[in-house]
Order: sequence, then structure tokens, then C-alpha cells
Amino acid sequence: MRSFSWVPFSLLCLILTCVIICAGQSEDGVRGHVFRSDALRLTYTFSEKLAPMVESEMPPTFRSDPNGREDLILALWDTPERTGTPRMAFLYDKNVRQAGLSRAQMADNYLNAIKQMWVSVPGVKIVGPKQISPAGYSIWRLDLRQPDDRPHYNSAVVIPLADRRLLVIRVSAPSQSELDTEVDSLSALHFDRK
Repeated sequence: MRSFSWVPFSLLCLILTCVIICAGQSEDGVRGHVFRSDALRLTYTFSEKLAPMVESEMPPTFRSDPNGREDLILALWDTPERTGTPRMAFLYDKNVRQAGLSRAQMADNYLNAIKQMWVSVPGVKIVGPKQISPAGYSIWRLDLRQPDDRPHYNSAVVIPLADRRLLVIRVSAPSQSELDTEVDSLSALHFDRK
């Protein structure tokens, strides 16, 4: 009859417990050039040319709107100093939209409110909103071209989430082609399935 040793068995149980606990945890934030938000079940791989700042690194006044409705969860600058206007800003709009609205209606309502703020500004060119699918699912884009302010080219991209909240991405660039490149980079955006 073979003798049973508790030491190897206990060690194996301890290792398995650690593996199970660690597998269930995933850290929010940036690792290398990948941003992860567990709350949104979102992963985004961004260009190595961009300098990130996540919500926990931002001053409180910078990351929340005065109404407490939108949280700035990620900002990406095209300079290491991370000053001025970010190239891309990811905002989580926590306002739950009414039941029964389609994804298109949720996006259009948000983007039309932005459009109304700019429609009376002299010289501003507004294009959209329009539906696009860089990541294989529908998102909505509104472009604004400003004649005086820098950066001149801006997009507001809206992604309605399953819980009827929104992920809003504000994109700024010095040219239309660079703006299009940044919006196209959203093909690297991935939402985990439940």
C-alpha cells in the first residue's frame, strides 16, 4: 500500500487556488499599448506613438463633468508631455437611456445634442451623424471642422452599450486624413461577450 503525502497535495491545492483567483482578476488600466476596462468589458490597443493617461492618474476635475454623468476613463496624447487637447478621449456616459430605444436612436440623440451646440457657430462644418463599422459592429460618428481653433478636425464617436449607457470617444486631429486614421484605429476596440 502506497503512503499518501499531504505536502505535495496541499501545495497543488494552493497553486490551483492561486491560478483560479488570478484568472478571475483583470486589472483596469494600460499595459504596454493596451487599455482595459473591466466595468465596460472593453479592450483597446492603441498606437505606440500615443501617450496614455487613465482615470486614476487624472485630477478629479479633469476626469468628470460637473453633472457627474460622464467619466473620462482614458486620454491619449500625441506628445509624451500629455499637454493640450488629447488626440483621443474615452468617456463613459453613465446615464441609462430609456428602454425601447434602438442603438441608433441612443447614438443619434447624443450626437444631435452635440450638433445643436455647434450649428450656430460661424464657419463650423458639420458632417453626420453617420453609422460606421470599423470593429465589425455599428458605431456612430459626427465630424466637426472648426475654422479657427486647433485642432481643426474633430469627431464624436458614440458606441451604445448593452446596459443602455454610452461609450463616447472624442477624436481631434490637425487634418482630415489624420482624423480618419484615428477613427479607423477603433477597429482595435474589442468588447468581451458575457
